[in-house]
Amino acid sequence: MTDLPLQRDDIPEPFESYTGQDPYIFVSYARLDKAFVYNTLQVLHDAKVNVWYDEGIPPSTEWVEEIAQAIKKSSLFVLFMSPQAVSSRFVRNEISYAVSLDKNILTIYLEDTLLPEGLSLNLQPFQSLDVNDPDWLQKACLAIQTQINEEVGGNLVEFKTDIADIPSIDLGEQLSSHWERAIRTQGTRHGLKIPKKTKVFDDTLPPPSTGIEEDEGILAKPNLEPSPDRTTAGKTRHPWTVKVEVSEDKTSTGVQKVFEDPYAGSFMWIPPGEISIWVPYAEEQRVVRVTQGFWMAKYPVTQEVYQSIMGQNPSSAESPSEALEEHLPVNNVSWLDAVSFCKALTTLSRNNHTLPQNSEYRLPSEVEWEYACRAGTTSCYYFGDDPNELLMHGWFKSNSQKRIHPVGMKAPNPWGLHDLYGNVREWVGNSFVNTLLNDSDQDEFRISRGGGYMKTASECKSASRSTNSLHHRFRNLGFRLALAQLPGVPNK
Repeated sequence: MTDLPLQRDDIPEPFESYTGQDPYIFVSYARLDKAFVYNTLQVLHDAKVNVWYDEGIPPSTEWVEEIAQAIKKSSLFVLFMSPQAVSSRFVRNEISYAVSLDKNILTIYLEDTLLPEGLSLNLQPFQSLDVNDPDWLQKACLAIQTQINEEVGGNLVEFKTDIADIPSIDLGEQLSSHWERAIRTQGTRHGLKIPKKTKVFDDTLPPPSTGIEEDEGILAKPNLEPSPDRTTAGKTRHPWTVKVEVSEDKTSTGVQKVFEDPYAGSFMWIPPGEISIWVPYAEEQRVVRVTQGFWMAKYPVTQEVYQSIMGQNPSSAESPSEALEEHLPVNNVSWLDAVSFCKALTTLSRNNHTLPQNSEYRLPSEVEWEYACRAGTTSCYYFGDDPNELLMHGWFKSNSQKRIHPVGMKAPNPWGLHDLYGNVREWVGNSFVNTLLNDSDQDEFRISRGGGYMKTASECKSASRSTNSLHHRFRNLGFRLALAQLPGVPNK
């Protein structure tokens, strides 16, 4: 590369983003890298590669929805990485969504870039290229062709490109203009499709699906009924531990297993059983048999743990004490943030041999969450029906002083889980609708459970639920981990 100054004339006229049904690549980049990226995309476009990027989208289009759908349908997620890309929340959101969908990612480094640990872990399993490699463009074309051929079969396109086709650009120079068209948050909330009642429920539930959500608020009225669960095996954990071991503690309910993880902490064993649950939008009660036990984190993920994995702390909340600040639950995280954390943690633990074989860390499903919360009870709360007793079990509107509190300060449920009611609402991986009715059309929404520190007692019951956009961040939104077997792997 030469040290020619970057002029506006170096930026080619953008071509229209691909909108057809054939395989295509989704391109994510920072607008400050526009000159180099556009020249590269022009070469790919001339080579008959179908490219989706942020050009040619009608002005009236809802940007968040359009981008989410484009990522979801793409054959390959191509990321142009630079310090500017790391700093762009739009790029970070696109990466998180691609990771949540298990998309294959090709990272092209425009310059040396220090990545946050969590982002580095999420990109680690995928191919990366450096533009300082004289053959990077040919390798990129080969990677694209390989991915498309794997998806569709056959040789669709022969790429004949030369590095000389891309004008020399000094990447030290940056464009002075910023992204004129910022991605707008969807202004309208999408209603959930009412599932058909003719679906026959299988007690072996599918693995959690991934998806998107929209705004805030109670989605369904609090339920006084018990809830089901699904088959899952796995384990989960929390922050204050340093050893990896499985131990047994004698309790009033018998033998209780605890799994300790050096990165995320303590997980409690959730035994198999049966639960009855009211299915939203189906107006019916279902009984679900949990044929396999699973592991659930003893506490919500804390700020300390999130910081250690992702390299940053997004939380916004006052701490009642500096000494306890690290033990506050992480908040102000989107569903995408939570999924990215799970992916990064899985990679880290697998690399360091602390992850059980054929397992992964993920969000619990909604059914898993309520089953674990109820701990075999059928009352409004796991401790009974009297809301006055909630003062001993959770942080909510009556006792929170309008702030979150360190985890583990309230009484646990019968299975040893803390902070299920109040404090932060907890993202789950899928909803009752997806889990019980196999309705895959609901991926614009995600669910949070358990109420929050600003919710009333009636909004913190075992069956209480809210819905939000996958991009939504709020000071009372956090999450809890589950450790489960990979989908399709039989339990030994």
